[in-house]
Amino acid sequence: MSKISRLHRLLSTTSHLGCKAVSQYAIYQLGLRTGFFRTRTSAPHLENLQQRLSMQGQSLFPLPSTQEMEFSSSKTLPALLDSANALLAGHITLFDGYPTQLDLSPHTPLLHWSDLERAKAYPPEDIKLVWEPARFSWAFTLARAYYITNNPRYQITLQHYLAEFDRLNPPYLGINWTSGQEAALRIIALCFAHQMFSQGHESSAELLQNIRLAVALNAARILPTLCYAHSQRNNHLISEAVGLYSAGLLLKGHPSALKWKRLGWKTFSQAIKDQIEADGTYIQHSANYQRLMLDEAIWLTVLARNAGEELSRPLQKKLAASTTFLYNQLDLISGHSPNLGHQDGSNVLPLTEADHLDYRSTLQAAGRLFLQQDLFPAGAWDEKSCWLGIHPQPAGAQSSGGPLRLGDDHDWASMRAVSYHSRPAHADQLHVEIWHAGRNLALDAGTYLYNAPEPWCNALRSTRVHNTITVDGLDQMLPTSRFMWLDWANAQILSSDAFSITAHHDGYRKLGIIHQRTLRRIPPANWEINDLLQSETSQPHRIYLHWLLPDLSFTLTDDSIRFEDPAFRLKFSNSMKGDAQCSIIRAGTWLAGQIDLDVTHYGWFSSTYAVKQPALSILYVMETKLPLTIHTSWQFTSLSESSE
Repeated sequence: MSKISRLHRLLSTTSHLGCKAVSQYAIYQLGLRTGFFRTRTSAPHLENLQQRLSMQGQSLFPLPSTQEMEFSSSKTLPALLDSANALLAGHITLFDGYPTQLDLSPHTPLLHWSDLERAKAYPPEDIKLVWEPARFSWAFTLARAYYITNNPRYQITLQHYLAEFDRLNPPYLGINWTSGQEAALRIIALCFAHQMFSQGHESSAELLQNIRLAVALNAARILPTLCYAHSQRNNHLISEAVGLYSAGLLLKGHPSALKWKRLGWKTFSQAIKDQIEADGTYIQHSANYQRLMLDEAIWLTVLARNAGEELSRPLQKKLAASTTFLYNQLDLISGHSPNLGHQDGSNVLPLTEADHLDYRSTLQAAGRLFLQQDLFPAGAWDEKSCWLGIHPQPAGAQSSGGPLRLGDDHDWASMRAVSYHSRPAHADQLHVEIWHAGRNLALDAGTYLYNAPEPWCNALRSTRVHNTITVDGLDQMLPTSRFMWLDWANAQILSSDAFSITAHHDGYRKLGIIHQRTLRRIPPANWEINDLLQSETSQPHRIYLHWLLPDLSFTLTDDSIRFEDPAFRLKFSNSMKGDAQCSIIRAGTWLAGQIDLDVTHYGWFSSTYAVKQPALSILYVMETKLPLTIHTSWQFTSLSESSE
């Protein structure tokens, strides 16, 4: 890269991220290089630390009676006990889709975490596959099973895994100590476990003391590197703030407890104010990270109320707006949300055995706390609220919708159109989702892996695998790293009513091209999408229209594709009446209409992290001068009723 290019990138990055974030990151790098963090997180004197801990932790939230929990979780109790019993045998399912042995080893040398971070000495596999079991989400499962059954096997198993983690990951050595956020998530899980096991008839005082010791060690790891979390302006900062606040409450009497509690409260308040916009949009433009943020806000709010503290009204208003925003994206039949933005499989408050992609348990709890209403009728999604002592509220009058969503609960569609005030996750302007009877038929490909060898290093964030137009094979924005885009593409809503949405974006402005899209509902359940591309020049361009569908059986006839389950037809046409190639790719392999194109990333769907499954990529491609209009029709009628 030339000096001019490096300077341009530095100036653009600073402009996009802001001087404060860049300076906080510079402070973090300085702390690594000078050895400051090594000094601040040196090997602790565990015996001295044990003596500084209270012999009992503070109660964090009111517990339900075992009768209440047995009633609330009656339908999910068998699944909970199955998960807990699998842990007894060392089996765990990561991200609710990746079954494996519970492995707490760091897969790296036991060097100080700052040395590993400086050298980027990461394990050969994706680092998240190492971090995920070390988040202790399995502690929620064992603690819940123990609280309901009082079976000592679950206590013994937790004690075993906690000792195993300590043995394999001595304080501040190895990759599991490189991230303050990972330490914070361990604190939340351990605080919940402490609350559950402290109520048992036969709870081990040694186990509870070891939990408190682990919480203290993890809190001490967070504090020195908060500058890094500040530089990210995302869920890292919220997680670390909540971790500090939780540790400060549990370890009341520890010399640093009051400092942790106050700093956690202050940092959380600042982060919520900064990271949630007035309309509820979350700064990371990710449905899964918005759920993560709400789960952590729920946890902190419950703990704070039990401690006699309340979030300020402006913060509660922000969290209420965020709850409503996420609810408005929800498919009310399945409880799933569009796979918007980064999807890393995070489920930091797993207090129900429901599918972790079902957001109703989080939204029910958030609705009760921040909107003072139940968003859903009574159901399995009440279990999270019950565990945390969040009481039912009057039924709300919420209806899912918004300016970028059309249809009803059975058939609906949405379009992505945003003007960025914070860094984008995916290059997905004007991406369209279509849902039918609880099934997502026009899919967002998801994420799959952040840290993998090419070609799978966060590759599904690109424009080409979203349900939108790509020009000349270029992304809408300039990729500069796995998580960074420059030259942000911004969209503007031109019109919106009950039956149509029209918007355009400027991501191809350097080519002199504007892409305008209209999504139109044709009652009762059909959809039309019109893409208009206009150019300032007469130069020809290669235009790719992409749709990602589940792996369905199909019949292709010219520019029409019929599907049987569910029964619908996808039909294309264009204003030039010129040659256009309609192609279908499944799992990176051509099924029909092969053209000169690398299709490695096409025809894949990742519902959660580290999992990808075959899907159908439909490509409608033509090379032509502009202006051009491409018309796509989704017809949900029986095949016998469909006309050619």
